[in-house]
Amino acid sequence: MAGRIGIRSKTSNMVPARQDPTFIPLSPTQINGVKFPQAKVHVENVVTPPAEANGFFPETSRLPPSQSKYGTEQYKYSSPYISERAIDQPRPLKVVYIGAVVSGILATIKFRAAVPNIDLVIYEKNPESGGPWYENRYPGCACARSDVPSHSYQLSFEPWTEWSHFFSCVPEILEYWKQVAHKYDGRKHSKFQSRCPVERPNREVVCTDSETQTGEVFEDSANVFMTGTGLLNERKWPEIPESQSFKGQLLHSANWDENFDSEHVAVIGAGSSGIQIVPALVDKVKAMGHYVRGRTWISSQHRGDELTNRTQTKGGNFEYTEEEKQAWRRDPNSYIKYRKELEFEMQSLYPRLTSPRLPSSVQTSHSRSRFFGTLASPKFNVISTAIASVNETGVITADGDHHPMDAIICATGFETSPDGGCPIICRHGVKLRQRYAQRPETYLGLCTDGFPNFFQSSGTNAFQGAGNLLIMMEQIHVYVSLVLSCMAYDNIGRVEPKRSQVENFTNLTEKYFERTVYSAECASWYKSSPPGATMKERKNGRVTALWPGSSLHAVKALSRVRWGNFQTNTYDGNDF
Repeated sequence: MAGRIGIRSKTSNMVPARQDPTFIPLSPTQINGVKFPQAKVHVENVVTPPAEANGFFPETSRLPPSQSKYGTEQYKYSSPYISERAIDQPRPLKVVYIGAVVSGILATIKFRAAVPNIDLVIYEKNPESGGPWYENRYPGCACARSDVPSHSYQLSFEPWTEWSHFFSCVPEILEYWKQVAHKYDGRKHSKFQSRCPVERPNREVVCTDSETQTGEVFEDSANVFMTGTGLLNERKWPEIPESQSFKGQLLHSANWDENFDSEHVAVIGAGSSGIQIVPALVDKVKAMGHYVRGRTWISSQHRGDELTNRTQTKGGNFEYTEEEKQAWRRDPNSYIKYRKELEFEMQSLYPRLTSPRLPSSVQTSHSRSRFFGTLASPKFNVISTAIASVNETGVITADGDHHPMDAIICATGFETSPDGGCPIICRHGVKLRQRYAQRPETYLGLCTDGFPNFFQSSGTNAFQGAGNLLIMMEQIHVYVSLVLSCMAYDNIGRVEPKRSQVENFTNLTEKYFERTVYSAECASWYKSSPPGATMKERKNGRVTALWPGSSLHAVKALSRVRWGNFQTNTYDGNDF
Protein backbone atom coordinates (compact mmCIF):
# COMPACT_ATOMS: atom_id res chain seq x y z
CA MET A 1 0.00 0.00 0.00
CA ALA A 2 2.50 2.53 -1.23
CA GLY A 3 2.21 6.05 0.01
CA ARG A 4 0.61 5.28 3.34
CA ILE A 5 2.50 6.69 6.29
CA GLY A 6 -0.01 5.40 8.83
CA ILE A 7 -2.83 2.93 8.96
CA ARG A 8 -3.99 2.90 12.54
CA SER A 9 -5.63 5.15 15.10
CA LYS A 10 -7.03 4.33 18.51
CA THR A 11 -10.16 6.44 17.99
CA SER A 12 -12.98 6.13 15.52
CA ASN A 13 -12.55 8.41 12.50
CA MET A 14 -15.72 9.39 10.67
CA VAL A 15 -16.31 11.90 7.90
CA PRO A 16 -19.34 14.01 8.88
CA ALA A 17 -21.72 15.64 6.48
CA ARG A 18 -20.20 18.78 4.99
CA GLN A 19 -20.99 21.86 7.05
CA ASP A 20 -21.11 25.47 6.05
CA PRO A 21 -17.80 27.19 6.69
CA THR A 22 -17.62 30.08 9.07
CA PHE A 23 -15.31 33.05 9.31
CA ILE A 24 -14.03 33.75 12.79
CA PRO A 25 -12.50 37.20 13.41
CA LEU A 26 -9.53 36.96 15.73
CA SER A 27 -8.64 39.43 18.44
CA PRO A 28 -6.09 42.06 17.43
CA THR A 29 -2.57 41.45 18.70
CA GLN A 30 0.34 43.76 19.18
CA ILE A 31 4.06 44.17 19.58
CA ASN A 32 5.53 47.17 21.35
CA GLY A 33 2.04 48.56 21.74
CA VAL A 34 1.28 48.58 18.00
CA LYS A 35 -1.61 46.36 16.88
CA PHE A 36 -1.60 43.76 14.15
CA PRO A 37 -4.60 44.05 11.83
CA GLN A 38 -7.39 41.55 12.39
CA ALA A 39 -7.33 38.37 10.34
CA LYS A 40 -10.30 36.26 9.28
CA VAL A 41 -9.61 32.58 9.13
CA HIS A 42 -11.61 30.11 7.05
CA VAL A 43 -12.69 27.28 9.37
CA GLU A 44 -14.48 24.06 8.56
CA ASN A 45 -15.42 21.35 11.04
CA VAL A 46 -14.06 18.16 9.49
CA VAL A 47 -13.02 15.04 11.40
CA THR A 48 -10.06 12.89 10.39
CA PRO A 49 -10.97 10.38 7.62
CA PRO A 50 -10.81 6.63 8.24
CA ALA A 51 -7.26 5.42 8.58
CA GLU A 52 -8.00 2.90 5.82
CA ALA A 53 -8.55 5.78 3.40
CA ASN A 54 -4.83 6.42 3.14
CA GLY A 55 -4.35 4.09 0.14
CA PHE A 56 -5.80 1.77 -2.46
CA PHE A 57 -7.20 -1.53 -1.12
CA PRO A 58 -7.35 -4.05 -3.97
CA GLU A 59 -9.33 -6.56 -1.89
CA THR A 60 -12.37 -4.25 -1.63
CA SER A 61 -12.01 -1.60 -4.30
CA ARG A 62 -13.64 -3.53 -7.10
CA LEU A 63 -16.72 -4.62 -5.18
CA PRO A 64 -20.03 -3.03 -6.20
CA PRO A 65 -21.11 -0.16 -3.94
CA SER A 66 -23.63 -2.24 -2.01
CA GLN A 67 -20.92 -4.73 -0.92
CA SER A 68 -18.05 -2.33 -0.29
CA LYS A 69 -17.56 -0.70 3.09
CA TYR A 70 -16.90 2.53 1.20
CA GLY A 71 -20.46 2.42 -0.07
CA THR A 72 -22.04 2.93 3.32
CA GLU A 73 -23.46 6.25 4.37
CA GLN A 74 -20.97 6.23 7.23
CA TYR A 75 -17.86 6.55 5.06
CA LYS A 76 -19.28 8.57 2.15
CA TYR A 77 -17.23 6.66 -0.45
CA SER A 78 -18.80 3.93 -2.58
CA SER A 79 -16.08 2.50 -4.83
CA PRO A 80 -12.92 3.55 -6.66
CA TYR A 81 -15.03 4.49 -9.66
CA ILE A 82 -17.93 6.38 -8.05
CA SER A 83 -17.06 8.91 -5.36
CA GLU A 84 -19.84 10.43 -3.29
CA ARG A 85 -18.31 13.91 -3.24
CA ALA A 86 -18.68 16.88 -5.52
CA ILE A 87 -16.04 17.36 -8.19
CA ASP A 88 -14.90 20.59 -6.55
CA GLN A 89 -14.86 19.13 -3.04
CA PRO A 90 -11.47 17.99 -1.67
CA ARG A 91 -11.25 14.51 -0.22
CA PRO A 92 -10.35 14.22 3.47
CA LEU A 93 -6.59 14.69 3.86
CA LYS A 94 -4.55 14.56 7.04
CA VAL A 95 -1.03 15.95 7.44
CA VAL A 96 1.25 15.37 10.43
CA TYR A 97 3.86 18.11 10.71
CA ILE A 98 6.86 18.26 13.06
CA GLY A 99 7.79 21.72 14.35
CA ALA A 100 5.59 24.70 15.20
CA VAL A 101 8.14 27.35 14.34
CA VAL A 102 8.41 29.41 11.14
CA SER A 103 7.84 26.33 8.99
CA GLY A 104 4.89 25.19 11.09
CA ILE A 105 3.34 28.65 10.92
CA LEU A 106 3.73 28.66 7.14
CA ALA A 107 2.20 25.18 6.96
CA THR A 108 -0.83 26.41 8.88
CA ILE A 109 -1.32 29.35 6.53
CA LYS A 110 -0.46 27.81 3.15
CA PHE A 111 -1.89 24.32 3.60
CA ARG A 112 -5.27 25.56 4.85
CA ALA A 113 -5.47 27.96 1.93
CA ALA A 114 -4.80 25.12 -0.54
CA VAL A 115 -7.08 22.52 1.11
CA PRO A 116 -9.67 24.26 3.31
CA ASN A 117 -10.81 21.10 5.10
CA ILE A 118 -7.31 19.74 5.73
CA ASP A 119 -6.72 17.94 9.03
CA LEU A 120 -3.37 19.37 10.10
CA VAL A 121 -1.63 18.26 13.30
CA ILE A 122 1.63 19.96 14.30
CA TYR A 123 3.81 18.38 17.00
CA GLU A 124 6.20 20.69 18.81
CA LYS A 125 8.75 19.56 21.42
CA ASN A 126 8.81 22.91 23.26
CA PRO A 127 5.98 24.35 25.41
CA GLU A 128 5.64 27.28 23.01
CA SER A 129 6.21 28.10 19.35
CA GLY A 130 9.41 29.92 18.48
CA GLY A 131 11.89 27.12 17.79
CA PRO A 132 15.43 28.56 17.62
CA TRP A 133 14.24 31.83 19.13
CA TYR A 134 12.71 29.95 22.06
CA GLU A 135 15.83 27.83 22.62
CA ASN A 136 18.67 30.19 21.63
CA ARG A 137 18.71 32.88 24.30
CA TYR A 138 22.43 33.27 24.74
CA PRO A 139 23.87 36.80 25.17
CA GLY A 140 24.07 38.67 21.89
CA CYS A 141 21.74 36.33 20.02
CA ALA A 142 20.15 38.40 17.27
CA CYS A 143 18.32 38.24 14.01
CA ALA A 144 18.89 35.19 11.86
CA ARG A 145 22.32 34.51 13.31
CA SER A 146 23.11 38.23 12.97
CA ASP A 147 23.35 38.26 9.18
CA VAL A 148 19.81 39.34 8.20
CA PRO A 149 18.25 42.76 8.95
CA SER A 150 15.01 42.71 10.95
CA HIS A 151 12.92 44.08 8.09
CA SER A 152 14.02 41.16 5.92
CA TYR A 153 13.48 38.51 8.60
CA GLN A 154 9.70 38.52 8.36
CA LEU A 155 7.01 37.02 6.16
CA SER A 156 6.46 38.81 2.87
CA PHE A 157 2.72 39.01 3.57
CA GLU A 158 3.12 40.02 7.24
CA PRO A 159 5.37 43.09 7.17
CA TRP A 160 6.03 44.84 10.47
CA THR A 161 7.12 48.46 10.50
CA GLU A 162 7.72 48.52 14.26
CA TRP A 163 11.02 46.65 14.53
CA SER A 164 13.07 48.48 17.17
CA HIS A 165 16.57 47.84 15.75
CA PHE A 166 18.26 47.11 12.45
CA PHE A 167 19.29 43.73 13.94
CA SER A 168 16.62 42.83 16.47
CA CYS A 169 17.22 40.64 19.49
CA VAL A 170 15.60 37.38 20.51
CA PRO A 171 12.66 38.61 22.63
CA GLU A 172 11.34 40.83 19.84
CA ILE A 173 11.87 38.19 17.14
CA LEU A 174 10.15 35.56 19.28
CA GLU A 175 7.24 37.90 19.96
CA TYR A 176 6.77 38.60 16.24
CA TRP A 177 6.46 34.90 15.39
CA LYS A 178 4.20 34.18 18.34
CA GLN A 179 1.83 36.96 17.27
CA VAL A 180 1.80 35.80 13.64
CA ALA A 181 0.99 32.27 14.86
CA HIS A 182 -1.81 33.68 17.00
CA LYS A 183 -3.21 35.79 14.17
CA TYR A 184 -3.58 32.76 11.92
CA ASP A 185 -4.81 30.50 14.73
CA GLY A 186 -1.74 28.28 14.58
CA ARG A 187 -2.16 26.98 18.12
CA LYS A 188 -5.39 25.31 17.07
CA HIS A 189 -3.38 22.76 15.10
CA SER A 190 -0.40 22.46 17.47
CA LYS A 191 0.30 19.92 20.19
CA PHE A 192 3.09 21.30 22.36
CA GLN A 193 5.61 19.40 24.48
CA SER A 194 5.20 16.48 22.11
CA ARG A 195 7.92 14.64 20.26
CA CYS A 196 7.84 12.26 17.35
CA PRO A 197 10.56 9.70 18.13
CA VAL A 198 9.95 7.58 15.04
CA GLU A 199 7.93 7.72 11.83
CA ARG A 200 7.24 4.62 9.76
CA PRO A 201 5.73 5.09 6.31
CA ASN A 202 3.09 2.44 5.61
CA ARG A 203 2.86 1.57 9.31
CA GLU A 204 2.20 4.40 11.74
CA VAL A 205 3.47 7.71 12.99
CA VAL A 206 4.40 7.13 16.63
CA CYS A 207 4.67 10.19 18.86
CA THR A 208 5.68 10.60 22.49
CA ASP A 209 3.54 13.04 24.45
CA SER A 210 5.90 14.48 27.06
CA GLU A 211 3.33 17.00 28.28
CA THR A 212 1.89 14.43 30.67
CA GLN A 213 5.36 13.89 32.18
CA THR A 214 4.58 10.16 32.18
CA GLY A 215 6.28 9.15 28.94
CA GLU A 216 2.93 8.17 27.51
CA VAL A 217 3.20 6.88 23.94
CA PHE A 218 0.35 7.31 21.51
CA GLU A 219 -0.07 6.59 17.83
CA ASP A 220 -1.14 8.90 15.06
CA SER A 221 -1.60 8.35 11.34
CA ALA A 222 -1.80 10.60 8.33
CA ASN A 223 -1.74 10.77 4.54
CA VAL A 224 1.31 13.06 4.45
CA PHE A 225 4.20 13.55 6.85
CA MET A 226 6.44 16.63 6.84
CA THR A 227 9.23 17.88 9.08
CA GLY A 228 9.88 21.55 9.68
CA THR A 229 12.70 21.24 12.20
CA GLY A 230 15.42 22.06 9.67
CA LEU A 231 19.03 20.91 9.71
CA LEU A 232 20.05 22.96 12.76
CA ASN A 233 18.00 21.30 15.46
CA GLU A 234 20.17 18.82 17.37
CA ARG A 235 22.90 20.35 19.53
CA LYS A 236 26.42 19.39 18.64
CA TRP A 237 28.82 18.93 21.54
CA PRO A 238 32.59 19.03 21.02
CA GLU A 239 34.37 15.68 20.97
CA ILE A 240 36.67 16.39 23.91
CA PRO A 241 37.80 13.60 26.27
CA GLU A 242 36.53 13.80 29.84
CA SER A 243 34.37 16.86 29.19
CA GLN A 244 31.65 15.48 31.48
CA SER A 245 34.09 15.40 34.38
CA PHE A 246 34.10 19.21 34.57
CA LYS A 247 32.67 20.41 37.90
CA GLY A 248 31.79 23.94 36.79
CA GLN A 249 29.06 25.07 34.42
CA LEU A 250 29.06 23.18 31.13
CA LEU A 251 26.44 24.49 28.73
CA HIS A 252 25.59 24.71 25.06
CA SER A 253 24.69 28.00 23.43
CA ALA A 254 21.28 26.51 22.48
CA ASN A 255 20.51 25.75 26.13
CA TRP A 256 21.53 28.95 27.86
CA ASP A 257 21.27 29.38 31.62
CA GLU A 258 19.76 32.81 32.15
CA ASN A 259 21.22 32.84 35.68
CA PHE A 260 24.75 32.49 34.31
CA ASP A 261 27.20 34.30 36.62
CA SER A 262 30.57 32.60 36.20
CA GLU A 263 33.72 34.73 36.22
CA HIS A 264 36.38 32.70 34.38
CA VAL A 265 34.86 31.49 31.14
CA ALA A 266 35.96 29.36 28.19
CA VAL A 267 34.11 29.77 24.88
CA ILE A 268 34.64 26.95 22.38
CA GLY A 269 33.89 27.78 18.77
CA ALA A 270 34.04 30.83 16.51
CA GLY A 271 30.93 30.28 14.45
CA SER A 272 27.85 32.49 14.55
CA SER A 273 26.96 31.91 18.18
CA GLY A 274 30.56 32.20 19.39
CA ILE A 275 31.04 35.48 17.53
CA GLN A 276 27.91 36.88 19.20
CA ILE A 277 28.48 35.52 22.72
CA VAL A 278 32.05 36.81 23.13
CA PRO A 279 31.41 40.58 22.82
CA ALA A 280 28.11 40.37 24.71
CA LEU A 281 29.65 38.54 27.68
CA VAL A 282 33.23 39.74 27.93
CA ASP A 283 32.44 42.82 30.05
CA LYS A 284 30.48 40.70 32.55
CA VAL A 285 33.30 38.28 33.41
CA LYS A 286 36.77 38.57 34.89
CA ALA A 287 38.53 36.56 32.20
CA MET A 288 37.58 34.84 28.96
CA GLY A 289 39.45 32.35 26.82
CA HIS A 290 38.17 31.87 23.28
CA TYR A 291 39.23 28.52 21.82
CA VAL A 292 39.36 28.79 18.04
CA ARG A 293 40.73 25.96 15.89
CA GLY A 294 40.66 27.74 12.52
CA ARG A 295 39.90 30.88 10.60
CA THR A 296 36.44 32.39 10.35
CA TRP A 297 35.07 34.44 7.50
CA ILE A 298 33.86 37.80 8.81
CA SER A 299 31.80 39.36 6.05
CA SER A 300 31.01 43.00 5.51
CA GLN A 301 27.72 44.12 7.03
CA HIS A 302 24.53 44.71 5.12
CA ARG A 303 23.91 48.42 4.62
CA GLY A 304 27.46 49.00 5.81
CA ASP A 305 27.47 52.75 5.08
CA GLU A 306 24.21 53.30 6.95
CA LEU A 307 25.45 51.27 9.91
CA THR A 308 28.75 53.14 10.00
CA ASN A 309 27.03 56.53 9.90
CA ARG A 310 24.41 55.70 12.53
CA THR A 311 26.19 53.44 15.01
CA GLN A 312 29.52 55.15 15.66
CA THR A 313 30.55 53.12 18.73
CA LYS A 314 27.34 51.10 19.15
CA GLY A 315 28.75 47.92 17.69
CA GLY A 316 27.15 47.58 14.28
CA ASN A 317 23.50 48.07 15.22
CA PHE A 318 21.16 51.01 15.60
CA GLU A 319 17.67 51.80 16.83
CA TYR A 320 15.00 53.03 14.43
CA THR A 321 13.48 56.39 15.35
CA GLU A 322 9.79 56.87 15.98
CA GLU A 323 9.74 59.31 13.07
CA GLU A 324 10.93 56.55 10.71
CA LYS A 325 8.25 54.16 11.94
CA GLN A 326 5.53 56.79 11.59
CA ALA A 327 6.67 57.59 8.06
CA TRP A 328 6.46 53.92 7.07
CA ARG A 329 3.02 53.60 8.63
CA ARG A 330 1.77 56.67 6.77
CA ASP A 331 3.36 55.75 3.46
CA PRO A 332 3.48 51.98 2.85
CA ASN A 333 5.20 52.56 -0.49
CA SER A 334 8.19 54.11 1.23
CA TYR A 335 8.38 51.09 3.50
CA ILE A 336 8.25 48.72 0.54
CA LYS A 337 11.04 50.73 -1.10
CA TYR A 338 13.21 50.38 2.02
CA ARG A 339 12.60 46.63 2.20
CA LYS A 340 13.44 46.24 -1.49
CA GLU A 341 16.73 48.03 -0.94
CA LEU A 342 17.61 45.57 1.83
CA GLU A 343 16.62 42.59 -0.32
CA PHE A 344 18.54 43.88 -3.33
CA GLU A 345 21.72 44.15 -1.31
CA MET A 346 21.40 40.61 0.05
CA GLN A 347 20.71 39.16 -3.40
CA SER A 348 23.69 41.07 -4.82
CA LEU A 349 26.04 38.87 -2.75
CA TYR A 350 25.36 35.96 -5.10
CA PRO A 351 28.04 36.75 -7.74
CA ARG A 352 30.69 37.05 -5.02
CA LEU A 353 29.87 33.61 -3.63
CA THR A 354 30.24 31.93 -7.01
CA SER A 355 33.92 32.86 -7.12
CA PRO A 356 36.25 30.24 -5.52
CA ARG A 357 38.96 32.92 -5.31
CA LEU A 358 37.49 34.27 -2.07
CA PRO A 359 39.26 33.29 1.19
CA SER A 360 38.92 29.60 2.01
CA SER A 361 37.74 30.05 5.60
CA VAL A 362 34.08 29.65 4.70
CA GLN A 363 32.75 28.10 7.87
CA THR A 364 30.09 30.78 8.09
CA SER A 365 29.61 34.50 7.63
CA HIS A 366 29.14 37.09 10.32
CA SER A 367 28.43 40.76 10.54
CA ARG A 368 29.29 41.71 14.08
CA SER A 369 31.91 44.45 14.21
CA ARG A 370 31.77 44.37 18.03
CA PHE A 371 33.82 41.19 17.93
CA PHE A 372 36.86 43.07 16.61
CA GLY A 373 36.72 45.48 19.55
CA THR A 374 36.73 42.52 21.94
CA LEU A 375 40.14 41.44 20.64
CA ALA A 376 41.70 44.45 22.38
CA SER A 377 40.12 43.73 25.78
CA PRO A 378 42.62 42.83 28.55
CA LYS A 379 40.09 40.24 29.78
CA PHE A 380 40.09 38.40 26.47
CA ASN A 381 42.52 35.82 25.13
CA VAL A 382 42.33 33.87 21.85
CA ILE A 383 43.71 30.35 22.19
CA SER A 384 44.38 28.54 18.91
CA THR A 385 46.05 25.47 20.45
CA ALA A 386 43.81 22.42 20.22
CA ILE A 387 41.98 21.26 23.34
CA ALA A 388 43.37 17.90 24.47
CA SER A 389 40.97 17.22 27.34
CA VAL A 390 38.91 18.69 30.14
CA ASN A 391 39.28 17.89 33.83
CA GLU A 392 37.32 18.88 36.92
CA THR A 393 38.72 22.42 37.06
CA GLY A 394 39.31 23.53 33.51
CA VAL A 395 40.68 22.98 30.02
CA ILE A 396 43.95 21.24 29.08
CA THR A 397 45.39 22.16 25.68
CA ALA A 398 47.60 20.04 23.44
CA ASP A 399 50.74 21.84 24.66
CA GLY A 400 50.04 20.60 28.20
CA ASP A 401 48.88 23.94 29.65
CA HIS A 402 46.02 23.88 32.12
CA HIS A 403 43.48 26.74 31.93
CA PRO A 404 41.37 27.00 35.12
CA MET A 405 37.72 27.82 34.33
CA ASP A 406 34.43 28.29 36.16
CA ALA A 407 32.36 27.66 33.04
CA ILE A 408 32.72 26.15 29.57
CA ILE A 409 30.39 27.46 26.88
CA CYS A 410 30.14 25.20 23.84
CA ALA A 411 29.28 27.42 20.88
CA THR A 412 29.72 24.44 18.60
CA GLY A 413 26.52 24.58 16.61
CA PHE A 414 24.31 21.70 15.59
CA GLU A 415 24.35 18.26 14.06
CA THR A 416 23.13 18.73 10.50
CA SER A 417 20.75 15.82 10.74
CA PRO A 418 18.50 15.18 7.72
CA ASP A 419 15.65 13.96 9.92
CA GLY A 420 15.70 16.80 12.45
CA GLY A 421 15.91 14.41 15.39
CA CYS A 422 12.84 12.42 14.30
CA PRO A 423 14.03 9.08 12.86
CA ILE A 424 12.34 8.46 9.52
CA ILE A 425 12.05 4.83 8.38
CA CYS A 426 11.19 4.05 4.76
CA ARG A 427 8.90 1.31 3.53
CA HIS A 428 11.87 -1.07 3.23
CA GLY A 429 12.93 -0.51 6.85
CA VAL A 430 15.88 1.78 6.08
CA LYS A 431 16.30 4.91 8.19
CA LEU A 432 16.68 8.21 6.40
CA ARG A 433 19.71 9.06 8.54
CA GLN A 434 21.43 5.80 7.61
CA ARG A 435 20.83 6.39 3.94
CA TYR A 436 22.02 10.00 4.08
CA ALA A 437 25.11 9.05 6.09
CA GLN A 438 26.83 7.82 2.95
CA ARG A 439 25.43 10.26 0.42
CA PRO A 440 22.63 12.75 1.17
CA GLU A 441 20.35 13.01 -1.86
CA THR A 442 17.07 14.83 -2.41
CA TYR A 443 14.84 16.18 -5.10
CA LEU A 444 14.73 19.98 -4.81
CA GLY A 445 15.78 19.70 -1.17
CA LEU A 446 12.24 18.57 -0.31
CA CYS A 447 11.91 14.81 -0.70
CA THR A 448 13.70 11.66 -1.78
CA ASP A 449 12.88 8.35 -3.40
CA GLY A 450 11.85 5.46 -1.17
CA PHE A 451 10.00 7.79 1.23
CA PRO A 452 6.52 8.34 -0.26
CA ASN A 453 4.35 11.22 0.94
CA PHE A 454 7.25 12.62 2.97
CA PHE A 455 8.53 16.21 2.67
CA GLN A 456 11.03 18.40 4.49
CA SER A 457 11.31 22.13 5.03
CA SER A 458 14.91 23.39 5.08
CA GLY A 459 16.29 19.91 4.58
CA THR A 460 19.31 18.73 2.59
CA ASN A 461 20.36 21.35 -0.01
CA ALA A 462 17.47 23.63 0.94
CA PHE A 463 19.19 26.39 2.96
CA GLN A 464 19.97 29.64 1.21
CA GLY A 465 23.59 30.25 0.28
CA ALA A 466 22.85 33.76 -0.94
CA GLY A 467 19.77 35.85 -0.29
CA ASN A 468 16.86 35.53 2.09
CA LEU A 469 15.95 32.23 3.78
CA LEU A 470 12.41 33.36 4.62
CA ILE A 471 11.27 33.77 1.02
CA MET A 472 12.64 30.30 0.28
CA MET A 473 10.71 28.81 3.19
CA GLU A 474 7.55 30.52 2.01
CA GLN A 475 7.99 29.07 -1.47
CA ILE A 476 8.74 25.58 -0.13
CA HIS A 477 5.35 25.57 1.58
CA VAL A 478 3.65 26.98 -1.49
CA TYR A 479 5.17 24.09 -3.46
CA VAL A 480 4.00 21.44 -0.96
CA SER A 481 0.55 23.06 -0.82
CA LEU A 482 0.31 22.54 -4.60
CA VAL A 483 1.07 18.85 -4.05
CA LEU A 484 -1.51 18.62 -1.27
CA SER A 485 -4.11 20.35 -3.42
CA CYS A 486 -3.57 17.80 -6.18
CA MET A 487 -3.83 14.94 -3.69
CA ALA A 488 -7.07 16.32 -2.29
CA TYR A 489 -8.83 17.33 -5.51
CA ASP A 490 -7.28 15.05 -8.16
CA ASN A 491 -7.46 11.71 -6.37
CA ILE A 492 -3.70 11.25 -5.82
CA GLY A 493 -2.84 8.95 -2.91
CA ARG A 494 0.92 8.47 -3.20
CA VAL A 495 3.64 10.91 -4.27
CA GLU A 496 7.31 9.98 -4.54
CA PRO A 497 10.12 11.53 -6.61
CA LYS A 498 11.65 9.34 -9.29
CA ARG A 499 15.09 7.97 -8.55
CA SER A 500 16.44 9.49 -11.76
CA GLN A 501 15.32 12.97 -10.72
CA VAL A 502 16.87 12.63 -7.26
CA GLU A 503 20.15 11.74 -8.96
CA ASN A 504 19.80 14.62 -11.43
CA PHE A 505 19.29 17.21 -8.69
CA THR A 506 22.13 15.77 -6.59
CA ASN A 507 24.52 15.84 -9.54
CA LEU A 508 23.45 19.40 -10.31
CA THR A 509 24.28 20.55 -6.78
CA GLU A 510 27.71 18.92 -6.92
CA LYS A 511 28.62 20.56 -10.24
CA TYR A 512 27.26 23.90 -9.09
CA PHE A 513 29.22 24.07 -5.83
CA GLU A 514 32.49 23.07 -7.53
CA ARG A 515 32.53 26.63 -8.91
CA THR A 516 31.79 28.42 -5.65
CA VAL A 517 33.61 29.58 -2.54
CA TYR A 518 31.86 26.83 -0.59
CA SER A 519 33.98 24.17 -2.32
CA ALA A 520 37.18 25.50 -0.69
CA GLU A 521 38.90 23.16 1.72
CA CYS A 522 37.49 23.79 5.18
CA ALA A 523 35.48 22.08 7.91
CA SER A 524 31.94 23.43 7.77
CA TRP A 525 28.38 22.50 8.70
CA TYR A 526 27.58 23.19 5.05
CA LYS A 527 29.42 19.97 4.15
CA SER A 528 28.96 16.28 4.85
CA SER A 529 31.13 13.20 4.50
CA PRO A 530 30.67 9.47 5.22
CA PRO A 531 31.18 8.11 8.76
CA GLY A 532 34.82 7.58 9.65
CA ALA A 533 36.08 10.25 7.25
CA THR A 534 39.40 11.88 8.06
CA MET A 535 39.62 15.60 8.79
CA LYS A 536 40.97 16.23 5.29
CA GLU A 537 38.06 14.29 3.79
CA ARG A 538 35.62 16.27 5.92
CA LYS A 539 37.16 19.52 4.73
CA ASN A 540 36.64 18.40 1.14
CA GLY A 541 33.20 16.92 1.68
CA ARG A 542 30.12 17.59 -0.44
CA VAL A 543 28.11 20.76 0.17
CA THR A 544 24.78 19.32 1.32
CA ALA A 545 23.18 22.13 3.30
CA LEU A 546 22.79 24.86 0.69
CA TRP A 547 20.55 25.42 -2.30
CA PRO A 548 22.46 25.49 -5.63
CA GLY A 549 21.68 29.10 -6.43
CA SER A 550 20.27 32.26 -4.93
CA SER A 551 17.04 32.40 -2.97
CA LEU A 552 15.36 34.09 -5.95
CA HIS A 553 16.50 31.17 -8.07
CA ALA A 554 14.86 28.80 -5.56
CA VAL A 555 11.59 30.77 -5.64
CA LYS A 556 11.46 30.40 -9.42
CA ALA A 557 12.43 26.71 -9.40
CA LEU A 558 9.74 25.92 -6.82
CA SER A 559 7.00 27.94 -8.51
CA ARG A 560 5.37 24.87 -10.09
CA VAL A 561 5.29 21.10 -9.62
CA ARG A 562 6.79 19.09 -12.48
CA TRP A 563 4.63 16.01 -12.11
CA GLY A 564 6.66 14.08 -14.66
CA ASN A 565 9.44 13.95 -12.08
CA PHE A 566 7.24 12.05 -9.61
CA GLN A 567 5.76 8.59 -9.34
CA THR A 568 2.13 8.81 -8.30
CA ASN A 569 -0.59 6.33 -7.42
CA THR A 570 -4.28 7.08 -7.18
CA TYR A 571 -6.09 7.32 -3.89
CA ASP A 572 -8.73 4.66 -4.63
CA GLY A 573 -7.53 2.87 -7.73
CA ASN A 574 -9.37 5.09 -10.18
CA ASP A 575 -6.82 6.82 -12.43
CA PHE A 576 -9.47 8.26 -14.74
